[in-house]
Amino acid sequence: MVKKVILYLLTMIFALSTATALAAEPADAPVSMRERMEKIRVESDPVYQAEKAKRMENMPKVAVLYVNNAETTYNDEVDGVVLGNLEKCINDDKYIYINGEPYIEKLNKVGIVDITTAERADIVDAFEGEDVDYVVFIEVQPFIARDKVTFFTVGKDITTTVPLKIIDLVNGKYLYNGKFTEKASDSTMIGGIGNKSVAMKVLNKINEQITSVLTVRLPEEKPVAVAADKK
Repeated sequence: MVKKVILYLLTMIFALSTATALAAEPADAPVSMRERMEKIRVESDPVYQAEKAKRMENMPKVAVLYVNNAETTYNDEVDGVVLGNLEKCINDDKYIYINGEPYIEKLNKVGIVDITTAERADIVDAFEGEDVDYVVFIEVQPFIARDKVTFFTVGKDITTTVPLKIIDLVNGKYLYNGKFTEKASDSTMIGGIGNKSVAMKVLNKINEQITSVLTVRLPEEKPVAVAADKK
């Protein structure tokens, strides 16, 4: 009898502790297993799939041409920062994201290695016959690092440039053609500063600008062919 009472009390304590923990869980806590299972259940529902398929019919298809010429020992981290931001901007609520690597290879094969200086028409031609609406091209150019030393501190300045192109393939025109150049710095009184931490700072600055441009310049609807003006 005593064992049963103890077991009952332990069960109640565990249940109360679990409930308290769930109630105290912050709003930004990681997605729980229950929430994941609910998401899977909803997304596997035939009605949801039909509605999503209908939405996707009207979503613009965006090919992302990404080139990393940063020439670092941490290129994977650079890719993660830049591509992660692009996936947030070109998200599947509004767009169909297309990996542009095959098109980069296609351009390389016809002698266009530096896409930054490529003619708009050359990029458009690479997508001839493809079911793609827009192109977003981004290149991370080499980081330029400079050590800085004062009487009390040592540190680093890192500068990089990231060209960005947005092209409407249906009308063969630029929606944006520019570049961002940013510098980030860091210093310490003890030891040294690694290039990687400062490089991530500069990329985060550039990501903010990329997000601003894509939000304004990348349409959320498919392009409509516009007749050329007659002269």
